[in-house]
Amino acid sequence: MLLGDLISELRQDRNMNQKDLANVLNVSVATISHYESEKSFPDVQMLVRIADFFGVSTDYLLGRTRIRMDFNTFCMQVRMLDGSMTSADRVMQRFLKLSDKSQLDVINLMDLFQMRDDLRHTDIIKPLDL
Repeated sequence: MLLGDLISELRQDRNMNQKDLANVLNVSVATISHYESEKSFPDVQMLVRIADFFGVSTDYLLGRTRIRMDFNTFCMQVRMLDGSMTSADRVMQRFLKLSDKSQLDVINLMDLFQMRDDLRHTDIIKPLDL
């Protein structure tokens, strides 16, 4: 996806119009329009401001990753149900140390868990038979 498309998508996800984003970034509406249509590109400082505002990485904006989180969020510690602490960064580090076969097994297990969770969710919202 191109930078202009990503900026537009992020803006729309926040239910913002170009004027709203222009006000936040202290630029003109034309500037935002030019970024989104790729008639011009933000300089490095503006790219960082856009990334910070939307809580994504500059790598995401530049199309280097599809992970839609900034570095601080990626490294943020979260408490697990058992009380232990982890982060997406730690999970990824452990995942990358696995063999190719084990990585594939982890991905398949995640797909299985997602299907199970999806089924549970549909059971919860299923209409009652009267």
